[in-house]
Amino acid sequence: MIMRIGIVGAAGTGKTTLAKALADHLGSEYLPDTVIGVLRELGRDSWRGVSDVKQRRRVREDALRRKIAAEAEHAAFVSDKTVVDYLAYWLQNQSEHEDAATNTRFVADCRAAAARYDLLVYLPYREVVEYAVGRSTDATHNLKVAAHKRGLITLLNLPAVDADYTFGEDLAAWCDRHLAAPGRVG
Repeated sequence: MIMRIGIVGAAGTGKTTLAKALADHLGSEYLPDTVIGVLRELGRDSWRGVSDVKQRRRVREDALRRKIAAEAEHAAFVSDKTVVDYLAYWLQNQSEHEDAATNTRFVADCRAAAARYDLLVYLPYREVVEYAVGRSTDATHNLKVAAHKRGLITLLNLPAVDADYTFGEDLAAWCDRHLAAPGRVG
């Protein structure tokens, strides 16, 4: 089973943990979140302190280019955060600062890249999340972002499953439940 799988969800839902474990279980390439790498190249470990709107745009655009390129390099992969996540954060935090042409281009790039996924695994919103560097623990912010992500999956008509993941869960059983017959979230 060759699949291009993307892990999508709100902060603290286990996206990275699941993506790494699932890639290992399936023998697929694990593709990390590229935003972190771009921020680290700027000497940052998170978005905190990156307040200049133009710099934030450059980070988001560079991260999106890297994510799309990484996903295009592999026939099968598990992507930790997806272009759907990147688009949700663009809409949440960046779009109001941009002109129509910039927004149209970013949305179009995300839509085109999202069409390549065979399946998106949506990890549902959790009201309480553990602190981690770069992760928001603001329940209202995380709810808004989760709503954007879930809405984009529906609006773009992407193949997706709602899939709670319990840390340490048997991945063979998890795959049997969630990868065998993907439906739509909603």
